[in-house]
Amino acid sequence: MKILVVCQNYFPETFLINEIAPMLKKQGHEVTVLTGLPNYPQGKVPKEYRFCRRRKEEIDGVKVLRCFEIGRGNGALTLMLNYASFALSSSLKALFMREKFDLVLSYQLSPITMVLPAVIYKKRKKLPMFLYCLDLWPASALTVVGEGNPIYKGAAKLSQYLYAQADKIAVTSEPFVDYLHTVCHVPSEKLSYIPQHANGSLLQQDLTSANNDKKVFMFAGNLGKAQSLETVIEAAALLKDRNDFQIHLVGDGSELQNLKQKTKDAGLEDRILFSGRFKPEEMGEQYKKADVLLLTLAGDSAVGDTLPGKLQTYMTVGKPILAAINGAAVKVLEDAACGKSVPAGDSEGLAGLMQQYLDDPAQFSGCGENAKTYFSENFTSEVFMSRLSAELDVLVAKEGT
Repeated sequence: MKILVVCQNYFPETFLINEIAPMLKKQGHEVTVLTGLPNYPQGKVPKEYRFCRRRKEEIDGVKVLRCFEIGRGNGALTLMLNYASFALSSSLKALFMREKFDLVLSYQLSPITMVLPAVIYKKRKKLPMFLYCLDLWPASALTVVGEGNPIYKGAAKLSQYLYAQADKIAVTSEPFVDYLHTVCHVPSEKLSYIPQHANGSLLQQDLTSANNDKKVFMFAGNLGKAQSLETVIEAAALLKDRNDFQIHLVGDGSELQNLKQKTKDAGLEDRILFSGRFKPEEMGEQYKKADVLLLTLAGDSAVGDTLPGKLQTYMTVGKPILAAINGAAVKVLEDAACGKSVPAGDSEGLAGLMQQYLDDPAQFSGCGENAKTYFSENFTSEVFMSRLSAELDVLVAKEGT
């Protein structure tokens, strides 16, 4: 079938849609991606994409159509302009596209406005639309404004409308099903659960920890507000009297400078190291330095109940996982027996888990292999694509009848 994928972010930005679209192509589908100009997370559009250049590309056999957008920059105003510019330009593109597809697949990250062009094209061509929801709205708006704020109310109405237009919605975390049903009034029969996959290449690498003089706890990924990394800093402060550990924060993000300042204020510059951002293919060398992987997420809204894709990637590394998190991730950690968790934001609890490991690493000895086994059974690209393809086939067949 011919599939139109709509997502604001695409290669060279590092999101899993970069793998999903080519895998759909390999299954025999003709795939076109409607997306924006790469600028995440650096905030600026690269020179080679400016002034209407490279608006049409072919990447791994996938046609890529790029719409104008303003770089996200480093502030709230430029971020809002980024969201608005893509929503407008891509909606106009969807309104005048001549090519006919069999299905629209909306890969919904944040913000919810990136679904607009998918809805416009669906309604214009009267096609089935499949929405894969990775970021929960309007819950995500609560990280910025309160429920009484007009911005939140507007986001809630827009979210309800856009979700209602989808013929089928798959979510990445089981708690999302209840949220979309109760808050956004999506009928239960339109909802299904398909957890994200992760690249399994790390499973084949020897990532045995180096003989560290000090045990290394590592967080790898986006250093943003939602990641609640102040919890890690506070936990490290509670263990300040110990000299047998370090924490490596690997990545970049909007909270980087704030986290560095908090680290300095707490006198932890010798304990918490900021390693910077690396390409996916370079992460194996970073994970090799770690003894334990840390997973934190803010728990002040329904977004905190998500199953973050970072957990799947961590599982491929084959090391114990210590988490301060709520919701779906807690259940996966328990089912997989690959680590321990405390509630989101519980810095004392996280410090306690870190102390348990430092005092007796042997009690976590089976966690790494357990993680790899659970990943292989639940989170490979093959398992994901099998579930996704089944949903798409049913949707198209239903529409055809």
